[in-house]
Amino acid sequence: MFRCLPTLGLLLLGLTACGRAPADVDVEIETGAVTRVDVDRALDQIRNVCRPLFSTHAPDVDRIRAVVSDEGSTQARRFGWGVHIALTVDLKSAVSTLTGEIEPEARYLAGGGARPGLLAFSPTAAALCDQPLAPGRRSAFLPAPMLAEDLPQRVVNPSREQVAAYRAEEAKAMTGDYQSQRNIAWCYVDGCTGVEPIDDVKACAWRMVIFAAKSPRSDASDADNIRIDCDQALTPEDRETARGLAARLFPKIYGRPLPAS
Repeated sequence: MFRCLPTLGLLLLGLTACGRAPADVDVEIETGAVTRVDVDRALDQIRNVCRPLFSTHAPDVDRIRAVVSDEGSTQARRFGWGVHIALTVDLKSAVSTLTGEIEPEARYLAGGGARPGLLAFSPTAAALCDQPLAPGRRSAFLPAPMLAEDLPQRVVNPSREQVAAYRAEEAKAMTGDYQSQRNIAWCYVDGCTGVEPIDDVKACAWRMVIFAAKSPRSDASDADNIRIDCDQALTPEDRETARGLAARLFPKIYGRPLPAS
């Protein structure tokens, strides 16, 4: 059963009046871009794609909360999602249907658009869906094509000013400016306000360039960014493609070959 409870007062009233089952979902809608009917259909799709959460593992669930919004978070931008559902699952202090290291909370994000599906943010979230993780990954994406019918995609129309600002930043990056290079790398992760499409290979290539340049302003986060945006985000084949791109970028900026890693 799905219940839309927009305020804490109504939430408390609902819990007192009708009780709850372990897999009930408390829903808060923060956007007028979708109807309650749309949300209910989308939640049904989430139930379908992550059935174990609502069946096998339901005895270990204390509470499930869903917030429906069009807030432009990084993950929503990366998937091209406009309206999306952030799902939080609170687990009981002692669980019986899961094994291993279990976190007390599991988070998900679901959306439609060009890549409809459910993103499980952690090993615990994936385990609640009985979804195995790929080697080296701590999150899992579960496709849900029907979500495209209920949750609209993100529409991006960058302004002239945004385009000009990005091009100026790109030009500074090509002169070796450390912060501009970091900004460009992040743009390819986050979306560049729609000026450039998200491109994880290009993001990794810029991270490699930044790390290899050894700017006096460089710090430990540059090595962390290699780990996150290259080692964790890409397949071995895509990492090789990124290194090839970095090998072409580096001489254009610094006039010498990309150092061996």
